Amino acid sequence: MSPASSTQPDAQAAADRLLPRQRSPYYVVAPNYIRASAGIKALHMLCHALNRAGETAYMVIHPFYPRPDRATHPYLLTPLLDAARLQQHYDDGVCPITVYPETVHGNPFGAPLVARYLLNFPGLLGGTTSFPPEEICVAYSERIADAVPDVASTLFLPASDPALFTLEPRQARAGTCFYAAKYQEVHHGQLFEITRDSVEITRLRPDSQTPEAIASLFRSSELFYCYENSALIIEALLCGCPVVMLPNPYLDQSIGEAEIGRDGIAWGADPAEIARARATVEQGRANYLACFPRFEAQLRRFIAVTQARAAVSTYARMLEVPHLRHPGRLARLVATWELTRAMLRARGTVATLLSISSRLRRKGFTLP
Repeated sequence: MSPASSTQPDAQAAADRLLPRQRSPYYVVAPNYIRASAGIKALHMLCHALNRAGETAYMVIHPFYPRPDRATHPYLLTPLLDAARLQQHYDDGVCPITVYPETVHGNPFGAPLVARYLLNFPGLLGGTTSFPPEEICVAYSERIADAVPDVASTLFLPASDPALFTLEPRQARAGTCFYAAKYQEVHHGQLFEITRDSVEITRLRPDSQTPEAIASLFRSSELFYCYENSALIIEALLCGCPVVMLPNPYLDQSIGEAEIGRDGIAWGADPAEIARARATVEQGRANYLACFPRFEAQLRRFIAVTQARAAVSTYARMLEVPHLRHPGRLARLVATWELTRAMLRARGTVATLLSISSRLRRKGFTLP
């Protein structure tokens, strides 16, 4: 075999990576980047991972965010879809793969091919509980996949940074902390007596802890109590802090048990369970680190499945993304309507009105 023939497959792969190829782009639909939301982070990081894998992926911010310079993370490869690119894909007949999370109702943009990324149990935080058979359903974890029929695959995206949430510097441990944001804000649940003297971790408040402060808190706490599935569970494990999950009407199973196991995590406050969590907490960190290479394999499968479906799909009508199709002042009206509708679905009428009232007061408006 000649040297040229022996390197031909590698040369072809290198050429494919460098030269433009007509593959279906990904439009990942998500709100503007919020570090405190694990689901939103996962969607933005999926776009980033697709681009790093050699695909072409864009973010579609929904509800529309009027500050595009602040809509994405500055260090992620998450370009925003614009009107020119949307038109070009349509003119070229390249069928896009639109990724919606489970919290988005239906197919608001009229996408020809939908990949539904189920980041939580359907219906728990809004959205519908079932999806059309033509959608490609991909679950964040095996537990979510078990709850939804006809899931194509799982895609457990490890969004917590083990370089930030570390065991070092080790500190003397005293006291406990807890998290119950959605349990209180969305479900209006009452806190348990066991967390009465604990430090509360909050999000989206002016005084909410930074990621660095949360990491320091986890390194100094004896236990972390959690009322809901949250990335904070993983981040506590990464810092060597045992986790106690507190079952309630909105928490009856751990989302990521099949992926990260139960090391370092107690289900309920039984002393024997907590002792087991303490004894196995550092193995919990190792379990999480093993998720990174598994994710790469899962991502390759996701790409193969979605690209195969896109190749046989017809792009007959261009996506109707309001803020791209109707720019200018109309975009602001559309954005306000999108945001209000999303809040009504997620929080209900009373919570939405209270939120709007609070925002108006912060802007100096006087309400009766």
